[in-house]
Amino acid sequence: MTNLNSPDRKKVLIISYYFPPSGGAGVQRTLKFVKYLRDFGWEPVVLTANNADYPAYDDTLAKEIPDGVKVYQSTIIEPYRFYRKLTGRAEGEATDIATLTLDSEQKQKWTERLAEWVRSAFFVPDARIGWLPFAYNLGKKIIERENIDIIYSTAPPYTTHLIGLALHKKSNLPWVVDFRDSWIGWLSTPQWRPKLSRALEKWMERSVLRDASTLISVTPGVKEDLLSRNPQYRDERWKLLYNGFDPEDFENVETKPKSEKTTIIYTGSLYGNRNPEYLVQALESLQKENPDFTEKLRLLFVGRVGEPIINRLESSSISHLVERIPYVTHSESIAWLKSADISLLIIDDSPENYGILTGKLFEYIGAGNPVLALAPDGDAAQLIKKYDLGFTSHPKNPDDIKKALFASVEQADKKKISAKEFTAFSRYKLTGELAKHFDQLIKK
Repeated sequence: MTNLNSPDRKKVLIISYYFPPSGGAGVQRTLKFVKYLRDFGWEPVVLTANNADYPAYDDTLAKEIPDGVKVYQSTIIEPYRFYRKLTGRAEGEATDIATLTLDSEQKQKWTERLAEWVRSAFFVPDARIGWLPFAYNLGKKIIERENIDIIYSTAPPYTTHLIGLALHKKSNLPWVVDFRDSWIGWLSTPQWRPKLSRALEKWMERSVLRDASTLISVTPGVKEDLLSRNPQYRDERWKLLYNGFDPEDFENVETKPKSEKTTIIYTGSLYGNRNPEYLVQALESLQKENPDFTEKLRLLFVGRVGEPIINRLESSSISHLVERIPYVTHSESIAWLKSADISLLIIDDSPENYGILTGKLFEYIGAGNPVLALAPDGDAAQLIKKYDLGFTSHPKNPDDIKKALFASVEQADKKKISAKEFTAFSRYKLTGELAKHFDQLIKK
């Protein structure tokens, strides 16, 4: 390990909107890089937002930031606070749940239509664009004060890449761009924009791809989606760096009481098209065909669930099989995960989702449960098949889901996944790979 006070350690400015006290999946990748980079000769210096409007909070994650790591926070203008006032939503309500779970009646409200039009027309590339001038000004000072050697930005939100681009041009430092998701037309971005707004967004995307020193994608599909709009940037700068899991997260976690039933667990957020509707249909059908089988099951959702999905679950004939645990800390989520038998993954069947390889899947590997994946034949399904992690099903075919469900229950009774076999996906090893990319840029 590199000595804490080593003068030889190089410094990287990490620009990330999601950072403790942010909770949820978006924070994990960056946090683990910060946690382990010192072991590979790099000192992380973090630039994040002050008093940001996160979808979820987890104060316990701050304990993973190594002592002495400098975290700078700049001012940010958060328009979703105004959105809540405009639409009459509760202060503090998660905006991703709010905006992506609207039913048809809510979508007809003029306040919701106005809010969505403003988001699509003016918040380019995203609603965090108001962070750009403040982060840029502070970033210039950090680079000079801390003698930064390299800049790293991670998105979404894509405003982070615009901050990185501006600081790269100002300082002429090498710049590493990390895409956890693709950009235009991706699941969490506006599907429609006025022509001028879309043209501006495309120009932003091109500018980032053009000027980056190194381009990192979290899956092959993310890279290919970006290149489908920008084929001229298919070159040697691209690197693949998967998400992963941290074995330390699974150590010394007090497991929750294990149910007598076979527990199928989903951890994380459910809203919009990320929906268990077809699993519910499959279980409702099985309840009539094979009630003895279904009564041995328990469906556990741990995390934030949109209201339309809650209503569907509560009105279903299999509602007595369903249990919901509201949002909990990351460590408690893992405790629930370890107490379950089967881990449920849901990826909607649409072309832009074929490249999704959510960090959730790697945490499922760490927990050791077989995976039941309702997913199209994309990156996630291929990884599950390649490493025999469980069973996949077409996400909108109840009969196919039934077959995968039977197979998953049978496997859960026989064996667990051995996380020790998947060291390639450990956060520590992945941080080492990131550090190698940094080293190569410095040598150049």
